[in-house]
Amino acid sequence: MTAMLIFGRPDEPKSYIIQQLEKLKIAKQSGMYFPCLFDESNLNSVFGMLDPTKRGFISREQFVEALTTLGVKNFDEYPPGSEVNKITLDTFLRESKQGLTKASSTFRQ
Repeated sequence: MTAMLIFGRPDEPKSYIIQQLEKLKIAKQSGMYFPCLFDESNLNSVFGMLDPTKRGFISREQFVEALTTLGVKNFDEYPPGSEVNKITLDTFLRESKQGLTKASSTFRQ
């Protein structure tokens, strides 16, 4: 919560915290969305930095390092495409979102 407050720098911190707590409550009840520092645009940027030549894929080693750096734990280290060392943006987004969702939930599921 503190990291989100520092990262977001809202004009009204109390209101922002209340909104985030409400999102957590909804997430706990629905199991859907967990507030997280990283959104899809951030994940696209990470992938873009790993694929500067726009080949459309990254290596398995880059994939594992990126998710580890993002704080994702217990993810599939051998997703589709890893057998040929070509992990696509779609696979990267799916795995990172799932992992960040688990990492962002501050309650037992």
